Amino acid sequence: ESHTDELLAAYLERLIEDETLRRRIGANAQRHALAQHSIERGASSYLSFIQAVIDQRPRRRLVTDVSRELSLLNVESSDESFLRRVSGDVASLIPAELSGFGNVSSFQLPAAAESKSTSPNGREIPHPEPKPSSVGRMPKPDGVDYKHAAVEYPRRLDAERNHYLKTKPFYNLANKPPKHQGDGMDAETHRHFCDFANIAVTLGLPAGSRILDVGCGSGWLSEYFARLGYRMKGIDISPTLIEMSRDRVARVPYDVDHETELQCSFEVHDIETAPLSQQFDAVLCYDSLHHFEDERAVMRHLASMLQVGGLLFILEGERPPTGSATEEELFDVMCQYGTLESPFDYGHLRQLLDEHGFAVIGDYASVNGLFERETIHDDLLPLTNVPMNSHYLACKKVVDGAPASTVPDSRRPGLLRARIKLTSGGSDQFAPGQALNIELEIENAGDTLWLAGRETRTGIVMPGVRIRDDAGTLVSEFHGEPPLPRAVAPGESVRLKIDHDAPRRSGSYTLKFDLVDQNVCWFEDVGSEPLTISFEVRED
Repeated sequence: ESHTDELLAAYLERLIEDETLRRRIGANAQRHALAQHSIERGASSYLSFIQAVIDQRPRRRLVTDVSRELSLLNVESSDESFLRRVSGDVASLIPAELSGFGNVSSFQLPAAAESKSTSPNGREIPHPEPKPSSVGRMPKPDGVDYKHAAVEYPRRLDAERNHYLKTKPFYNLANKPPKHQGDGMDAETHRHFCDFANIAVTLGLPAGSRILDVGCGSGWLSEYFARLGYRMKGIDISPTLIEMSRDRVARVPYDVDHETELQCSFEVHDIETAPLSQQFDAVLCYDSLHHFEDERAVMRHLASMLQVGGLLFILEGERPPTGSATEEELFDVMCQYGTLESPFDYGHLRQLLDEHGFAVIGDYASVNGLFERETIHDDLLPLTNVPMNSHYLACKKVVDGAPASTVPDSRRPGLLRARIKLTSGGSDQFAPGQALNIELEIENAGDTLWLAGRETRTGIVMPGVRIRDDAGTLVSEFHGEPPLPRAVAPGESVRLKIDHDAPRRSGSYTLKFDLVDQNVCWFEDVGSEPLTISFEVRED
């Protein structure tokens, strides 16, 4: 804090001098405002609330009017038989779960509340009146057994769609859906291929890590990660899809390598009902969370299968605006197939994660594509058409039994402490310019989540190395190479290998290894103990 004024003055001077930086910061601020404080999203939420209030008024008015008429007729509370008949008539007109006057859920919507549309095969599909889902989600049709529909879904598909389940993300481009025009790979399939690689890079898990694929469908994501050397487990409520998944992996003609067996298993399981008994290093919810009715139960069970430090990666589309074509399309799918297509408000999803101990360590938009060099100005890509309505969230479990927001992160740290242990490479003598090759184990011994990454932005924790000669003169200093492999929760440890050349001049030297909280402080400055290694450089 003693250098705050100097840092602020330096940043302001840089902003005054660097027009490109000012424009970049302005563009970043605009993107953040559009993503986090969208006028359309706010308006959609207000409209949904207002509509819910409006929907309640006729029901409440009817109940009030009936009560007033009964009073004028001098009906007494002792007229139990008559009151029961009236109550039954009112209940038949107003389902109790929609009226706010009880918990009865057995009534069905009256036939007059239904509309109809036509499916691709010409069959008429009844559209029940939407029933609001839990707060923060798109409304859904009432009276649908979504679990049963999820089990039956594969059996209701035609031959082409059923085959696509078995081969996705690959399919015959000659049979593109009508919404995809032109030749070549469509944007949706392109996204899938890019997503898989992006998720693997972002998680940064060592080979052999245990990963759970929730709502695995026909096993396409599980197969991809298994073939990278991870130990995969896929779960789904549909026995048909699980059988497809097993058949898919059984047809892979070779193992991970010449001595490593492909490890990928599947199980029929309802994650809303209970967690699995196993523990995992990471959980993937790839476009699957919105299919579950009780998202809180799902999140609770996912958290129970991860230790503190475990990773959760979620891909979820944003809830479409009320009355939009996308909302209508999703509603039609729910009516036709009975599968739940109820996306989340972004704020609701973030709150859900926080409640169950998950800190968001990466919030991404997907940018996958080739760009003409002539369109790149000042090293800035032309990304005006990047869709922002899908959320790629890398999350880390940082606490048990408490909200993740109770744990500070390195952007606004609490206690920064590292316990650093040398595991190999501790030689005390090197030739001039010889590689030091130091391997370390670093434990987060404080109370703060360390954010990681290659970006030099505030709050990123990175290694910092200083080498001094016997006179105390700084010979070399470098930061951030290599970066921490992943974010590190309190109590969690990571391994790091430092490859750096020894000085070329003979003499005695001291290497000090510490961590830097970018634009905040060195850990040593706030009481953490760095690792110090003394060594000699000598000619042979």
